[in-house]
Amino acid sequence: MTRLFIWLLLALLPTVTVMSQACCNAGGLASCGSTGLLTGLRTSSAGLRLMRVPFTTNSNVDGDSYKDDFYVAELAVRYQISPRWKVALQQPYRWNVRQQTGETETLQGFADTRLTGSFALLDNVQLGGHSMLYWEIGTGIKLPTGKYDQSIYFRDLPGNLNLGMGNMGYLFLTNAVFFKSKYGLSLNAGYQLNGKSRDDYQFGDQFTAALSLFREFAVGEKWKLVPFAGASVEKFGKNFLPSGNFAEGSGGEGWLAMLGGNVRYGDLQLSLSASRPFHQNYSSGAIVAKQRYTLEFTYFF
Repeated sequence: MTRLFIWLLLALLPTVTVMSQACCNAGGLASCGSTGLLTGLRTSSAGLRLMRVPFTTNSNVDGDSYKDDFYVAELAVRYQISPRWKVALQQPYRWNVRQQTGETETLQGFADTRLTGSFALLDNVQLGGHSMLYWEIGTGIKLPTGKYDQSIYFRDLPGNLNLGMGNMGYLFLTNAVFFKSKYGLSLNAGYQLNGKSRDDYQFGDQFTAALSLFREFAVGEKWKLVPFAGASVEKFGKNFLPSGNFAEGSGGEGWLAMLGGNVRYGDLQLSLSASRPFHQNYSSGAIVAKQRYTLEFTYFF
């Protein structure tokens, strides 16, 4: 039973990718699950996640040369209402920087708020042989609370530089963790269905998923180390202008290898991870994703 579940979990990542329609727009930031919650899904938590997501133009493709750096500071709170029910809030603040020859464009401010609720279908169910399975599914909404500049498309700037989307989004997510002694295998996936923005701009739907293998090491009574490695995927659907025409430069996907670790002392945890693309196709090859970094501070209560 244990081996069967592991194989099913490994097979699930490419399967859900094919089923999805993909995500926002090339260079956009999809919201994936937190690696800081690999061993803390069954407790309430509050945390701050810092991310740097860089993109640059492909030197082999003709056109304007530029570099985009997306910086995010995201506050996330998960509250356990009952053993199986929980609610969560995510509020990001973004700095979007585009550097071109002799010119730098910077946008900063609050991005869209996400509210979700989830239910644990399997709450650490024993599978035999010192193994357990936790699995939750959830749904929620993305509110148009972020700053949305309707004129950005008339300034030769792409939609992904906007801080907010100016639309309602509908979220579907799942988290599953399989434990075998001190080892674990984690899968999280999320899909965001986007409505039209208030100026009739249509962002493509977004999809993210991540699969991680981790190991717990107890050091004394309060210290715990959790190194992990895995892979993630993001897919970006094409955007459409209010006229109905395709928004040039939108659409794409990326697969990334991930490596990192969590250090926990009592109820406090620090998590650091790096992700490097090993397969990608953003904006029909015109944009190249670079290595990303994530730093998380989490308090469990």
